[in-house]
Amino acid sequence: MEHALTRPGRAVRGGALGRRGFESGSETYERARPDYPVAAVECILGTTGITGDTRVLDLAAGTGKLTRQLWSRGANCVALEPSEAMRKVFRQVLPNVPLIAGTAESIPASRGSMEAVVVAQAFHWFDPPQSLAEIARVLRPEGWLALIWNERDESDPTMAELVRVSKWDRNQPYPMGKDFGKLLDRSRLFGPVERTRFRFVLSVDRQRFVEQVASRSYVRVMDGQDQQALLARVAELAEELEEPIAMPHITDLFCAQALGR
Repeated sequence: MEHALTRPGRAVRGGALGRRGFESGSETYERARPDYPVAAVECILGTTGITGDTRVLDLAAGTGKLTRQLWSRGANCVALEPSEAMRKVFRQVLPNVPLIAGTAESIPASRGSMEAVVVAQAFHWFDPPQSLAEIARVLRPEGWLALIWNERDESDPTMAELVRVSKWDRNQPYPMGKDFGKLLDRSRLFGPVERTRFRFVLSVDRQRFVEQVASRSYVRVMDGQDQQALLARVAELAEELEEPIAMPHITDLFCAQALGR
């Protein structure tokens, strides 16, 4: 597949916690993190018009959680991921999808080479002005950008207690429910933002309940004793809950079309 990934990358500033936190533990991330709801994936496809001929860049693709859902529906995907550990797992899961190293702030792709760019669970690590300028550069005029997150539904008592026990409320990289559409509006590179939310419940055993926390970047960078103590508290909470444990989530999706240039 020809995807015009030719422009050399540059070093990225910012996102240090994200980079350090995902230097290891990618297997845990792959096991523990949920897929995206089918309804949300179908909304991306329907809004952006992605088909088998559409060149789609999955930016900061991680282990390919969203990539595989788009690829299985026929999308012509290319993935970019800065973490070597994440890329290793990605290649095991999706050996046939083109994958390159790079950053959102310096995308190694030529101007107008993509019809769509998707970012799953990662845009909060980017430098917004620089990354949005790069995304707009690689998109063809009127191409689409989709940003998506799976977030815990903190209105649920179990999730609220998990947030407290895991210290997520002190360490989260952005406030839950943040309106990322405002950043797109501020860039003046994209048209009106379409925001859609989806609810789903993930059912897990106690091990995966704990691994959900273990996969978080702020936990990965803790020293050994602090990390073990925190995960032990999460395991204690898990023991109080019946299996399968219901974990309500809210998926937040933002879609916007690049302005013609």
